[in-house]
Amino acid sequence: MSAHDDEVNAVDIFDKRLIINTGKGGVGKTTLSAAIGLAAARRGKRVLIMQLGVKDRMARLFGAPFVGTDPVEVEDNLFAVNVTPESALEEYALLKLKLKTLYKAVFENRFVRTFLRVIPGLNELFYLGKAWYEEAARDAAGRPRWDMIVIDAPATGHGVFFLQIPRMITSMITSGPMYDEAAQIQRLVEDKSRTALNLVTLVEEMPVNETIELAAKVERELRVPLGFVVCNALYTQRFQPRQADLLRRIEDHWPDDGGHLDRLLDAGLFRLDRVEMQRRHLERLDDALTLPRVTIPYYFTERFNFQTIARIADELERQNKAILGGERAPQPLPPPPPAT
Repeated sequence: MSAHDDEVNAVDIFDKRLIINTGKGGVGKTTLSAAIGLAAARRGKRVLIMQLGVKDRMARLFGAPFVGTDPVEVEDNLFAVNVTPESALEEYALLKLKLKTLYKAVFENRFVRTFLRVIPGLNELFYLGKAWYEEAARDAAGRPRWDMIVIDAPATGHGVFFLQIPRMITSMITSGPMYDEAAQIQRLVEDKSRTALNLVTLVEEMPVNETIELAAKVERELRVPLGFVVCNALYTQRFQPRQADLLRRIEDHWPDDGGHLDRLLDAGLFRLDRVEMQRRHLERLDDALTLPRVTIPYYFTERFNFQTIARIADELERQNKAILGGERAPQPLPPPPPAT
């Protein structure tokens, strides 16, 4: 039986408190994280986007001030933070030790810092611990500080290790403060009522292969609830079948003289080939996975900015609604033509 015949569980991505986006490097995880955060904030949710020790991109995408280790409001109801292992460790240690002078005496010691840097998985635990702390945080009235937290997670290989850390710790130790907190983090990332892991991919052979392998690994080993498979940079078909056939026939007889018409023909043929290639890989994804699929069109722009993120947020809203209405793979609306 193929995945086409299996029942696909609809996921309301905006009903989750913790959204984690991962995939092969360069597939658009940061862009997707920004768009999900914006779409949720437009619904009136108070949202925190977490970058994990990377060069800040949220400030440029939203035209906002630099995003550092303290949350910055980049749009109404939408905040971003760039968590580093050092900032997460300091925040955690101060929560436990209460006194900054004691923290400095212990954790700013050169030998202690050297020791901490060589412990495998410690940075990943700090990152997840920060997410767990923010998810559990409440204001003075007892309301959640954040309605949604969106994590722009590491690329696939590192991302798997990142999500394995709590389970690894609880399998190695059986009691104590570290076990208790790792167990609470594990419960959060494995709770399908609160958490969803989106798999982001380009519709090309290697990223699609990696996405299929990652989905199997998550279901087999991680127990993290899966959300959407998000197919990014999809070319839309611009030609009717008769027009496509005509382009193919012209290709066989057109004199290649390097003129303007040559370049137009090349562009049309490239679009035909790209659409066909992506169609085959989309079918592979649908055959291999039972996840609902969201498709983001290719935006022809020199650099992504707020307007592009806003369009993607609209597309996510529309396709999420279609999935809840029973569509497994709603089609994206074509993007507007590039500005001239």
